[in-house]
Amino acid sequence: MAPFGVPEIVAAVRGASSVLDAGCGSARLTHALAEAGVGDVVGIDTSAERLAQGRERVAGTGVQLLEADFDAPLPFPDGRFGAVVSRLALMIAADPVATLREFARVAGGPVVTALWAPPEANPWFALPRAAAAAVVHANYARAFGRLGTEEEAAAVHRAAGLRDVRAATLRETLEFADAAALWTWMAGEIGHVRRIDAALSDAERAAVLAELQRLTAPHRGADGLRLARAMTLVYASA
Repeated sequence: MAPFGVPEIVAAVRGASSVLDAGCGSARLTHALAEAGVGDVVGIDTSAERLAQGRERVAGTGVQLLEADFDAPLPFPDGRFGAVVSRLALMIAADPVATLREFARVAGGPVVTALWAPPEANPWFALPRAAAAAVVHANYARAFGRLGTEEEAAAVHRAAGLRDVRAATLRETLEFADAAALWTWMAGEIGHVRRIDAALSDAERAAVLAELQRLTAPHRGADGLRLARAMTLVYASA
């Protein structure tokens, strides 16, 4: 199954001959763009470790992955790409308006970004984080949900000079058997949680799970937990 939001982003830039994936991480979106038929795909990220993972993923596709920082001027000429995309990276930009201006500079067409909606719209993430904070004082991913409302996200794109800005919220429901299953899934999917889980003693893990069980009680039904997940997508033109 494609990662949340990837099919919508790929569809929005379908037809572009070249696409930059800014903040590409391990290249899941980058790979999907290549699979969708984009002939010239470039991904950039600051993490050498995640780029190495990405290069394994895109091997043989012709995708180019580069170590570069979107908090600095991008190493590309004006209009180098037909489109620019960024999934769940803009929220950590030091100056999102400056970063979006750079996206606009190197894009000859659409700019499509995805941000997590605010924590209250994402209990699947917010509740495990709260449980870890209560037990072991782990406060991770503080940028989660930054600029995440449709209004905030659209405003920062307009401030960067982008045109035809439109924001929409993508929603789905995640289902888990219980709090332990949620925590196990989080540890497999999210590096922050994986590192916290690896450092927990048996007693600490039991305490985290007990707190998570308490916090998720309002989301528990006869068939287990049902937790909302929401992402804000912004569509704009350079």
